[in-house]
Amino acid sequence: MDAVIYTKSIPEYEMLSGILADELSDVTVSRGVIDREYHLEREYDVVVVGINGAQGMELVCKYRELYGNTLVIWITDDPYFAREAIRTHSFDFIVRPLEETRFREPLRRIKEGDIAIWQRWSVKAPVYQDICEGNVSERREIPLPPQGQEHFSFGKARRNGTIWKRIKDYFLSENTL
Repeated sequence: MDAVIYTKSIPEYEMLSGILADELSDVTVSRGVIDREYHLEREYDVVVVGINGAQGMELVCKYRELYGNTLVIWITDDPYFAREAIRTHSFDFIVRPLEETRFREPLRRIKEGDIAIWQRWSVKAPVYQDICEGNVSERREIPLPPQGQEHFSFGKARRNGTIWKRIKDYFLSENTL
């Protein structure tokens, strides 16, 4: 099994690669090159993206678009990227601060074969390309329902349905701050 880790932090890379080696005994771990270009020349079995912000999101989107069979574990400091993690079929989404036990969970699931089929689908569909390119808000054809209304339509016209707003509201609520 081959894995690659994209992170700007050397201590984080050492910690993550050590955990990968502990949990997945037959794994070969590489460090992904991070510069102005995306170096996505080959497909890996597992990709760990530990880059914050838009750069991390772009890397996840590009990788999922090119290599649908790859399992992506996305680590970021921004919980608002959870929506994109779901839409890009990321295998797992971890919000910093990163705890060792939390990173071991998806690796154990990989080892046990606990992988949903949709997590291996490619994200080449137009809706995913829009998300990765940042065009979602521009394509909205019908306004969202007023706040407080229950509406869970996932049709083409309501791509950003209120379920995503509810997720955002949850992360901003007093329970999570």
